Amino acid sequence: MKKIIKYFLILLLVVLSVIIVRLAFLLPDFIASIEVSAVIPPRPDNIPEKALWVGGPDGGMYVLVQKNNSDSPTIYDAAIYYDSGDVSYQGRLVINTPDYPQFNYDDVNSYSFWDGSVLALQDGRYLTIAAKHGDRF
Repeated sequence: MKKIIKYFLILLLVVLSVIIVRLAFLLPDFIASIEVSAVIPPRPDNIPEKALWVGGPDGGMYVLVQKNNSDSPTIYDAAIYYDSGDVSYQGRLVINTPDYPQFNYDDVNSYSFWDGSVLALQDGRYLTIAAKHGDRF
């Protein structure tokens, strides 16, 4: 009887080991297949279609950044909207890296957050509210 229990326990251990090894190989694929999607609120009518939702399920802003080629390379035109459609900021922003002012402003993945005066980029750079049009950059 002790031999049967011993063989049964060995067999159980082998089966459990195979299951654990199999799960270890399947787990990364399972985790990669899980999608977490941000809940984007309905776009109010006054927010342009080109404005990008920058945020997550807990909130965010609609961001529209454009480049006027007649401006300094460091200056961008921006309109930033609350999810309600109210304007948070509309005007010019200046990037903090004058030697490397370009970024893909049409790509939602370029942006990190807007805090009311700073538009942070994913690469660590940021744009701040620019001085009036008469000032030089």
